[in-house]
Amino acid sequence: MSLRHALLALLENRPMTGYELAKQFDESAIYVWHAQHPQIYTELRKMEADGLIDVSAARRGTKATKRTYFLTEAGASELTRWVSEPQQPPRERDPAYLKAIYFEFGSFANARRQFEAHLEHYRRLERQWRAHADQLERRDTDLIRRRLARAPEKAHDAIVDFKVHTYRGLIERAKVEVAWAKRGLAMVDRLERDAGIAEGDEVSPPQIDSIESSE
Repeated sequence: MSLRHALLALLENRPMTGYELAKQFDESAIYVWHAQHPQIYTELRKMEADGLIDVSAARRGTKATKRTYFLTEAGASELTRWVSEPQQPPRERDPAYLKAIYFEFGSFANARRQFEAHLEHYRRLERQWRAHADQLERRDTDLIRRRLARAPEKAHDAIVDFKVHTYRGLIERAKVEVAWAKRGLAMVDRLERDAGIAEGDEVSPPQIDSIESSE
């Protein structure tokens, strides 16, 4: 349900069309919650059916209809309820770590490729999260400017600081993942050296075991 509540939070700022909502989502919530645009439109229909948002439809041209979404009182109450409810950390379900447990069924070169991909992915995320956190600290996004313009000045620091704190935490998480991938690459190098295999050879640990046992 997190997508629903992110959309409610965006609509609390101002009424928006589906296109505007998707654009704002891509500039803010997408950093912490991935969702494709069809998912957003599907969720908007569900939210309308549940009375959390209302819609104003206006003709656009001869055939098209422009639909603008508004937050209802029920939607505002649901947003407040969701924010107030303690969030239990999710149980671990990480496909990259699950696969890494069983890298012995592949080659050392394969393990290296996957650690390198993990490394580059989190390096890229760290850069994105850092840039966004810096932009929020400068209060220099369209959404944060609109939010601050509507809020009392005494609330400005809290509005900004909670968001920055979130992204700084994601940066630290990315650093941990980068370090884990680097240690994985060093481990693959060591395992290859110990097995007497040239770097990059497509030889898996089970094959190595059978070679050693035959000798």
